[in-house]
Amino acid sequence: MDHRVSRRTEILTNHLLRRAPPPSSVLQPHRCLSYSPPELSNEFAFDLREMRRLMDGHNLEDRDWLFSVIVQSALFNRRERGGRIFVCPDYNQSMEQQREATMRRIEYLVERGVFRGWLTGEGPEEELRKLALHEVIGMYDHSLAVKLVVHYFLWGGAVKFLGTKRHHDKWLSATENYDMKGCFALSELGHGSNVRGIETITTYDSNTGEFVVNTPCESGQKYWIGGADHATHTIVFSQLYINGSNQGVHAFIAQIRDSDGNICPNIRIADCGHKIGVNGVDNGRIWFDNVRIPRENLLNSVGDVSPTGEYLSAIKNVDQRFAAFLAPLTSGRVIIVGIAVYISKISLAIAVRYALTRRAFSITPNGPEVLLLDYPSHQRRLLPLLAKVYAMSFSANDLKMMYVKRTPKSNKAIHIISSAYKATFTWNNMRTLRECREACGGQGVKSENRVGLFMGEFDAQSTFEGDNNVLMQQVK
Repeated sequence: MDHRVSRRTEILTNHLLRRAPPPSSVLQPHRCLSYSPPELSNEFAFDLREMRRLMDGHNLEDRDWLFSVIVQSALFNRRERGGRIFVCPDYNQSMEQQREATMRRIEYLVERGVFRGWLTGEGPEEELRKLALHEVIGMYDHSLAVKLVVHYFLWGGAVKFLGTKRHHDKWLSATENYDMKGCFALSELGHGSNVRGIETITTYDSNTGEFVVNTPCESGQKYWIGGADHATHTIVFSQLYINGSNQGVHAFIAQIRDSDGNICPNIRIADCGHKIGVNGVDNGRIWFDNVRIPRENLLNSVGDVSPTGEYLSAIKNVDQRFAAFLAPLTSGRVIIVGIAVYISKISLAIAVRYALTRRAFSITPNGPEVLLLDYPSHQRRLLPLLAKVYAMSFSANDLKMMYVKRTPKSNKAIHIISSAYKATFTWNNMRTLRECREACGGQGVKSENRVGLFMGEFDAQSTFEGDNNVLMQQVK
């Protein structure tokens, strides 16, 4: 094996350095043509565990524990083939069945304590553990991962970072235990990346001590809200008006369903329908018709309103206040960066392994066919992407470390880097998926081989949590 690896390494080096190939062509009959991929039990010239430690970066034992939890349940479509265990969602199910499966899987993981400490835990170690476990879930199913991002990172993150003690005491434990279900109502039909322009309006009624939330027009309806079909509560972002003066975008907690799942008065919810992917997530639309919520439901770490209707904020600059209210989106971008890298890894592992088993064409009339990976053209299409995903893996780990060790001084740098990485990594992921799908030929089209399905599942990453072209404008 060492000889074959060295030969391929030499050939690739010649390609990169534009050196003339050796006299003996790679496509001549060679004993390598009888090569078959080694099983994982075979010995390698390098330490696989060390390579995994470098690539995963942190919390290897936690990752292995969660995988063991997943493969113990039939909910995850466990299959055993050739002495190995495989789990994969059934994408042939209807949208309704996929959504039901997502909810049942979340309940199973909640019962086994997977999400313990995700909101009530403190410190970098707790945050790294949460990110590691979420990456394992993301490798299994994008819908399940997105559903958890909405509930724990967006809804829960907003309560934790934009709220104060009164919100933490009331909501964090209930959110972590999944006793209530939250969603995050930011995007509207008329406004996505331009959050400053959202049209939902909230006014304060000093006579009753309540806020009144209203959708003034059709373009102001909340759109693409993940969890809208199951959530009991939402974080609703809207323009806050005090005595006729617009104080900018603020975040409020609004109940949208009662404990029995009935939609609350003056709220209308509709489904967004079938999508090109991520159909296990219940994306929906929400309208508010002068919905009254308690004054205490304003997430007030950035700005508050007194009982008499006076607006209070330590941050006088409107732009800085607006940036503070968007802080929960940073965690979303960090998560997307990590998942994009892992999906690229999976697709490349599939395509490279396939290229080491599939043969096409022979050099001589009666000679053996050549392995795909022995063709220079096939090496050029896959190996540079493989090298790039190594570099991106290290970069994603660095970003996670920056995020969990963040300080007020580092927040701007994290915002810029996470914006740049989210755009470039998701674009690269789609390019990688396309190349791997084509490199697998017809096998890349089959659902069970995942690469083709990944293209529909992860294309949305280019636009959610910020359109990539807009995010790149954050980089100076």
